[in-house]
Parts: sequence; structure tokens; C-alpha cells
Amino acid sequence: MPLASDLDDQRGAVILSGILAISVMFVAFVLIAQFAVWQYGEGAVRAAANDAVRASAAHGSDDSACSVVFDRARMALLGGSLGRGVGEPRCSRGPEFTELVVPVTFNRWVPFSPDWSFEVRAVAVTERLPP
Repeated sequence: MPLASDLDDQRGAVILSGILAISVMFVAFVLIAQFAVWQYGEGAVRAAANDAVRASAAHGSDDSACSVVFDRARMALLGGSLGRGVGEPRCSRGPEFTELVVPVTFNRWVPFSPDWSFEVRAVAVTERLPP
């Protein structure tokens, strides 16, 4: 028959390994959630960029249409702290194509995870009247 002190030692080892396993699972969950939120954020910025470049490429649109439509769409899709990582859109309108480039940096949630920086590019054919 085991002594009471032996049972206490075994319980301590089980509790310690349980706490360690729960901690690892929690960190993994946070990293997976961070990745999922970042993927949503990238999609929201891409959708706002596509809307803005289409509005800017339309015949008769003014030069400010690109940034106005982008800001409106981004605020509707992506606000809060994640939205603050979206930089200013750079719109360029040429005779053939209209392009929009947006720099984005999403900050990490935990100290050992890296930040995610990327650019979203959207291109649309510039509309013009037929000859």
C-alpha cells in the first residue's frame, strides 16, 4: 500500500503537467485566433481597395473618389485597433489602368509572435468614352 506522501507527490506531478498542457493549448489558441483575425483584416482591406479602384476608374470620377471610397469601405468592414494598421491609400490613374496600393501592418498579440506587414494592390481598367 502506498504511503500518503507518495500520493501527494504524484498529484503534484499530474497538476504540473496539466497546467503546462493547458498553457500550451491556450497559446496555440491565441495564435490561431490571431491568424484568423489577420486573414479577415486582409480580406476587408482587399475588398475596400477593389471598391475604391473601381470607383476611381469610372468615367467622370474625380481624383478624390479613390481615397473617399476606400476610407468609407474600410471603416464599414474594419474598424478598431486592427483598422489603425491600415496606411494611406496611394491611387494612380493612368490612361489604361487605375491602381491603388495600400500598406498594412497588423500588430502582434503576444510578444513572441511577429507583426504582419504587407501591401494590397488593386487594379482596374480606366473607363473612357469610345472614339
